[in-house]
Amino acid sequence: MLEACLIPRDARPGWNVCAFAEADAWWINGANVRVLPDGNLRVAAGVPTEKALRLDLAEVDRPIAVATPLSPDFEPHWRFDPLSPPSIEAVLLQFETWLWQARAQFVLGAMIAENIDQMRGAVYHVSHQGHLLAVVDLSQNKAAFLPRVHPETLWEASWQRRPPAANALPASFVNTTPAVLAWTYARHTGRSLIPARYQQLTLYYRGAPRVPLRLLRDSHLLILSELSAGPASLDELERRTTLPRLRLENDLACLYYAGAITSRQRNAGNPGQDFKRETAIAQVSEFDAEALWGTTKPPPQDVISTAPVMLDPGAHKS
Repeated sequence: MLEACLIPRDARPGWNVCAFAEADAWWINGANVRVLPDGNLRVAAGVPTEKALRLDLAEVDRPIAVATPLSPDFEPHWRFDPLSPPSIEAVLLQFETWLWQARAQFVLGAMIAENIDQMRGAVYHVSHQGHLLAVVDLSQNKAAFLPRVHPETLWEASWQRRPPAANALPASFVNTTPAVLAWTYARHTGRSLIPARYQQLTLYYRGAPRVPLRLLRDSHLLILSELSAGPASLDELERRTTLPRLRLENDLACLYYAGAITSRQRNAGNPGQDFKRETAIAQVSEFDAEALWGTTKPPPQDVISTAPVMLDPGAHKS
């Protein structure tokens, strides 16, 4: 199985091979696929040190293409010839279409991340040639965009600041949040987005990320667990987590835009606060990036004392 991570660049995305659990799309070796009696797929491991995967296609939340040759009992929705460059190009173009909304989130997130200091607590309408494409409300952590808007059109769109009463989200739009948009951009861009002060100052755990738990990677959880146990500089955090520096900075950027970390001690969560307890409330909350908010709110008390299990929907090892 080959994993691919979407790296948008301007109108067309680039592609990068990455870890299975972190991929935006999957390529599967069709010769290794077997259809199980319950309709799920079993994908044999490609190397002896790995385990087989069982996939429930009804629950898989990313596009999949299957490389030929295929096992005789399996007919995939999308196949390709791994020895044919045109066939590979065709499946990547199809992936771009399937990931249209993720690419739209990337563009909107880029505008938020790159202009965050000027967008404090405001409502914006994103329009192009008189057509409303998105609404972003940074005060209420609400956003929505036109389902089939082209990412290139969003790059060309204008952002107009509107009064607070103009924050209604069209019913036909795709709902999301500014925190998720900024996270999507930070997660996929090749740029380092952590504030410059994070290179020198002590970092603190602030609170549960204001994004759905499904967006968190194991490395995000590791960082938050370390910081909830005690503050650290960037160098100290690198030693404590053993994460590569570029990976660490990328993950910190995501957590920064999700309001989960801070370089200001006054904004930090309670000393020794248990991250495992607070992550249960992270589905939705206010857009709480440090650049937008000067204070932190106390966490709700009725949280569940469990840690999230980082498993891919529809993917199980056997």
